[in-house]
Amino acid sequence: GGSASKDFPAQRGRPHFLRPSKFDSMAEGKAKQARQEAASGRVAKDLLEADPPDAVTLGALSQLDVRKLGLASVPSSLGLCRRLVKLDLGDNPLLKVPDLVAELPCLEILFASGVDMKEVPMAVHKCEKLHMVGFRNNQIASLNGACFPQNLAWLIAAGNQIREMPNISCLQHVRKLMLSHNRLTCAGLAPVAEIPALEMLRVAGNCLEAFPKALLRHPRLAWVAVGGNPFAEAALEKRLGGAPPVVDFKEVSVGEKLGSGAGATVYRGSWRGRMVAVKLWDQETFSDGSTKGEWSINLVASAPGHRSIVGVLGAFSEPRMGMILELLENAVAAAGPPTPASVTRDSPPSDGRKLDSVGALKVAEGVALAGAYLHSRGLTHADIYLHNTLIITEPLPRGGPLVSVRDVRLSDFGGATAVSDDEDGRALQRLELRSFGWLLQDLLDLCMAAPAPEEADAVALLQDVRARCAQEDVERLPKFADLAVEFSTFLHGHGSGVAPVGSCSWSTWCGSALR
Repeated sequence: GGSASKDFPAQRGRPHFLRPSKFDSMAEGKAKQARQEAASGRVAKDLLEADPPDAVTLGALSQLDVRKLGLASVPSSLGLCRRLVKLDLGDNPLLKVPDLVAELPCLEILFASGVDMKEVPMAVHKCEKLHMVGFRNNQIASLNGACFPQNLAWLIAAGNQIREMPNISCLQHVRKLMLSHNRLTCAGLAPVAEIPALEMLRVAGNCLEAFPKALLRHPRLAWVAVGGNPFAEAALEKRLGGAPPVVDFKEVSVGEKLGSGAGATVYRGSWRGRMVAVKLWDQETFSDGSTKGEWSINLVASAPGHRSIVGVLGAFSEPRMGMILELLENAVAAAGPPTPASVTRDSPPSDGRKLDSVGALKVAEGVALAGAYLHSRGLTHADIYLHNTLIITEPLPRGGPLVSVRDVRLSDFGGATAVSDDEDGRALQRLELRSFGWLLQDLLDLCMAAPAPEEADAVALLQDVRARCAQEDVERLPKFADLAVEFSTFLHGHGSGVAPVGSCSWSTWCGSALR
């Protein structure tokens, strides 16, 4: 979005060297075209409210963003946006999604969060190309699957009042379902098991007294966040009994901002004479869970801790909840997060880096070690991804985009959950082996297209484990501890000289944490 483009002024009488070249004109043309294809803010509002409407400009738009503009209704000129692919109506007092959306034949992404709607209109069902819908923070009590088009892949309805989901099984192609902070019970959530394509389910902060048995047997479910529900809170309270005490924030010195994410900001700091990272939460809830839940899970995971997860050195609750973390210099995410097109799959690194097979195995080993440690502590991570895996890399002598991996850390416990010691708890842990399988697939995609002959066995191992982690029968899914042993044995058995990623020798850690 932005202001309307301006043509170059008349060129007569200007020296040749001051006139725009044909390349300048081409660039200006492309910029003008981009502005015509996407409009946001006041520009978008003015376009919709113009009388008469600019049918040509509206008809060329592919994206329209009118968030937070105080709209009580949407002008009928929206129907002229025949090429619109993405529409964001969020945080306006609309009370409903306008029926006009049914007149947008190309619409693929629709956001209407915070508009105070109480039900999903049938007009949404008529948007046959809709791929992604976001209706967060409304007043929806009944989420009727019949109100959505059948090809929907990504549905966000967190922060509503949802108690029931009639006809939810109509959404046979939904892979990502975000339902945190609603009022669902076990019986209310159970029909979701009838969605065969479901891979990610976020139901943190609901009223689940247990997790539906049918979902524990789901053939594709891989990422599950359930923190803040009664059954998960009971398990977390038990785990917190052995957690270390909190520290005094007065001992912490906070410096420059390093970055921010879902509900929290991370700063460089110092604590007890060492450089650290300081994480401070900015809000109480987010799509995967809550500040209290993530803070508590990190506290449990920190005792005794493991070198394959980002080290938690301390936690404090005043003046607001925060943590003291190890500072990882030069660490980068191993991949980018999913996009609207990829839904649940990570996107490639923006710098185009590639891994050799040893590097990929080191990442796999590090994440498997982290998963094994968390499971031994009665936890699930719930968001195992390459984009949540931090790596420290070094260029390889052969040059190009290929890098070696020096260190690995699994991070981001926003969706993590404590589980019970019974069979249901173990089944929840087994489910996330499927997410590890997708991580391995992304690792394989990051490997060079034509690996060296001596790397064939390593690639074969990654492919074999990836296939085992795709089992539809939950009982046949492997365990993180066993997979970590396989990766470690392969690396050392082939004389790579690669040290295990864990904080101590694998045999010592196995003996202390798993047996």
